[in-house]
Amino acid sequence: MVSAVALLIGSGLSFLSIGEAKMSLQKNKSSQAHYLVTACVEEALMRLKNNINYPGNEIISLAEGSCQVLPIVGNWTLRVSADYANQVKKVRVIINQVNPSMEISSWQEVADF
Repeated sequence: MVSAVALLIGSGLSFLSIGEAKMSLQKNKSSQAHYLVTACVEEALMRLKNNINYPGNEIISLAEGSCQVLPIVGNWTLRVSADYANQVKKVRVIINQVNPSMEISSWQEVADF
């Protein structure tokens, strides 16, 4: 009887540990996707700063992975999407002014564009 109870407790703790490990891995992948999309937004902002007519509409490859910069809409609205290990992050950045200094009015992670 004592062995059965110990076996049940041990099994329960094992399943709990496995669940915690899966959640930790998922959180790590989500963080990596966030860092990737942030790096890509920064790269797209630099390209816009260097070329006021930067159209977007490209794939940017970085050491961490790649992301998609959709075509710039309106005056200067960047939409960037990154996928890291099936964790997709999307960011929309609205820029009021590019030169002489860049003025960003909004930087938001969005569910969809």
